[in-house]
Amino acid sequence: MRDLPLIHMEGTLVADPELRFSPSGVAVGSFRLAANGRKFDKDKNEWVDDKVLWMRVVCFRQLAENAVESLRKGDLAVVIGKINTDEWEDADGNKRSAVQLVADSVAASLQFRTVTHGEGRASRSTGSVDRTDDPWASGAPADEPPF
Repeated sequence: MRDLPLIHMEGTLVADPELRFSPSGVAVGSFRLAANGRKFDKDKNEWVDDKVLWMRVVCFRQLAENAVESLRKGDLAVVIGKINTDEWEDADGNKRSAVQLVADSVAASLQFRTVTHGEGRASRSTGSVDRTDDPWASGAPADEPPF
């Protein structure tokens, strides 16, 4: 059977992401995105919001932890993943389902904000890193490129 195609979605977080852990200890992050188009209303002679697409996004493991640490309500995010149908039974025994986007990649869009390199990021280094030979670390421009 063929794998589901990757979907790309850009939308605004409607609430802060949530992090929980499965019974086996796997991190599960979830958040909702809203995306809408705009169309020109000739009668009003102005742009107006069109229909809104609401999408639940779920991610796992390190991606879940990173997304929850990095994103906040109102952020514009870019998600690449696969559409999946989540199915369950409610308390009354009725079968329920919802479409969700299972993320392979999540990023904050830089269209309306900047992110400082290393912002909100835990250090992966266990010790000091020697940057004395790094021409980019000094901040002062060199006369010659380092390559």
